Amino acid sequence: MKKWAAILLSLILTMSLVACASDSSSNQSNNEDDEQKLAKELKVFNWGDYLPDSVIKGFEEKYGVDIIYDPYSSNAEMLTKLKSGAVKYDIVVPTDYIAARMISQDLLAELNMDNIPNFKNIAEPFHERDFDPGNKYTVPYLYGSIGIAFNKAKTSNVTGWKDLWNPDYAGHVLLSDVGREAVAIALQKEGLSVNDASDESLAKAKAALEELDPNVFLYDSEPSDDLAGDQVWIAAAYSGAVAKSMQTNKDLDFILPAEGGVLWMDNLAIPKISENKYTAEVFINYLLEPEVSKLLTDEIPYSNPNSKAVELMSDDQKNNPASYPPDEALKNAEWFEDLGPDLPKVDRIWREVIGQ
Repeated sequence: MKKWAAILLSLILTMSLVACASDSSSNQSNNEDDEQKLAKELKVFNWGDYLPDSVIKGFEEKYGVDIIYDPYSSNAEMLTKLKSGAVKYDIVVPTDYIAARMISQDLLAELNMDNIPNFKNIAEPFHERDFDPGNKYTVPYLYGSIGIAFNKAKTSNVTGWKDLWNPDYAGHVLLSDVGREAVAIALQKEGLSVNDASDESLAKAKAALEELDPNVFLYDSEPSDDLAGDQVWIAAAYSGAVAKSMQTNKDLDFILPAEGGVLWMDNLAIPKISENKYTAEVFINYLLEPEVSKLLTDEIPYSNPNSKAVELMSDDQKNNPASYPPDEALKNAEWFEDLGPDLPKVDRIWREVIGQ
């Protein structure tokens, strides 16, 4: 009897283990199914006015997902709020050198590219950027430059950053109010790299900005309305803002300066704290549809890395010198790098220049 009892007990234990394994497998399958279900809403944290309402509504209608859109005005603001965890955002749009920092700090989720097949529409030169080899964490959104906008009716022979310092343009110069960008312009004007944060180089940049200050009419990083008017004759400005202003100010032109200019790329990424990763990947894939991607740059005329979207554009869009400067002009342009612990030095001298 003891023998049979032992056998029976062994059978019961075996059946229990099989049942547990089956339940576990079932739970795992259910979890996988849940991961492939669309969420009811998606929280997007993006630059202000950087995603047209038509695109948002198109996604909501197609997928039945409500978009909660929160804007920010700087990478620093985005990072601070994201790290606080106050809102579990599903999409963020960091600039390249900030994306590098977020990857190193383990803030971004690795993408499942099986859910983003439209990545194939991204032009080859924008694959595997240095800050994200293999595009494990980011997908290019829009890119552009910081160059010189100038009113052809008010200026002449504009070639480089040095022209912002021309005394003939006193009271008519526009410069970014973002310290890193303003200091970068002064560094290039002095023949230095925008990523040079040595004390000696920053001292030269500070002196140059102090010399420029009397010429400045306005410090503003989003100057579309001012560029469209007559008060600003020459500006260091984002290419997209210039392209937009060109639609109303036919005297406005744009070049990358002889000293180089600055290139940047904003990227779609999913924070690790996201609770809706699959839905976020579906959203990224939707933005990469050629017709949708074209809608972005119809309203926000920065440069589009989506080659299939560019094919749909008009000749005027493709030939806009602000959105798509000639290849020759790009040779000396620089990409921002993450300055890490040196960034506060840049911020400090900028506050000193503007008296804050």
